[in-house]
Amino acid sequence: MKNIFDIAKLISKEKVGQLTDEETRQLTIWKESGRAEESAYKRASDYKCIQEKQEFYSKINEEKQWSQITKRIPELGERPIFRLRNVMKWAAIFLLPLLATTYLLNEVYWSQNEVLVEAGSPKASLQLANGKTIYLEDFQGKEIKTGKGKLASNQNNSLVYQAGEATEDVLAYNKISTPVQGEYTLVLSDGTKVQLNAQTSIEYPVEFGKGKRELKLLGGEACFEVAKDAKRPFIVHLANGSEVEVLGTVFNVMAYADEAEIQTTLVEGKVKFAFGEKNVILAPGEQSGLNRNTSKIQVREVDASEFLAWRDGKFLFDKEPLGSVFRKVSRWYGVEVNCKDQALLERRISGVINRYENIDKLISLIEEVSPVQIDLDKREMIVSKK
Repeated sequence: MKNIFDIAKLISKEKVGQLTDEETRQLTIWKESGRAEESAYKRASDYKCIQEKQEFYSKINEEKQWSQITKRIPELGERPIFRLRNVMKWAAIFLLPLLATTYLLNEVYWSQNEVLVEAGSPKASLQLANGKTIYLEDFQGKEIKTGKGKLASNQNNSLVYQAGEATEDVLAYNKISTPVQGEYTLVLSDGTKVQLNAQTSIEYPVEFGKGKRELKLLGGEACFEVAKDAKRPFIVHLANGSEVEVLGTVFNVMAYADEAEIQTTLVEGKVKFAFGEKNVILAPGEQSGLNRNTSKIQVREVDASEFLAWRDGKFLFDKEPLGSVFRKVSRWYGVEVNCKDQALLERRISGVINRYENIDKLISLIEEVSPVQIDLDKREMIVSKK
């Protein structure tokens, strides 16, 4: 019994001696379920507090009063049976005491238990060659220096390294990592731009040498805009031993450990994806998919914009299985998805939404285009069939 309005009704009925035996049992179970519930019950039952709230609501005009009520207590606004003029006629008899009780419950109990689920934002950690770790979101507008001078600048949520080429045979490596609900932009010493999605980690040299430009995508998803250099191929090594080799191009690599495939999507230029003795050459608008279980590589034509939508601040689903959708939601909003119906996770949906929106809007979109009901309990999304 989590509905604030239902509990307020029970407390209000208790005050006038109209509770049934079953309602008394329900109210007792709720108020004895924890300290927060006990505290909320005591305040919401306090006659002085209720009277103060009644006096407050009775002093404001009807239109403003109803606006104030429904803004503070959405459950009332969702009930179509209420009409403003009719409500206010009997408000003094029933609604105001009920409203005051509901308001107090909301103020005391739900506010202290509410967990705000926010969309992701720019944040990442940088591990330097000497082992020192810098949290970049707390280091905005500053230069990152080492004993040899300026290493990189960190401005506007972008970590930009000094242009240059390594003069020593042994390269110094840094590692940048985004957490759940994180993203960041990295510009390497050769001018290559890398955009990291949530839960992504990349290890790279501070300066590339004269030969191949090589780095390692340890996990996650990143979009690469590789600076052209015909004499120095650019190679992205993946944690499972596969690699992507390019000269100058724009491509996206998705290599999350909980996904069945490692996907490389080419926007422009040409890349070679290799795993062991197998390799494929991709043209713009093509995607390679390496199945983690069978080690088979498939090449398919795709709309590359769909797979780079995250880079543009969007969730774009085109007949995408709900299981895949929920994994993306989990990484970006930091929630745990609980769905016991495997058939639901295989249902496909289509839609597009700004990924910086409140999670409630995304939930509404998913519910609108699929046969699911989603209940958000703190940081857990409980998914069931409608």
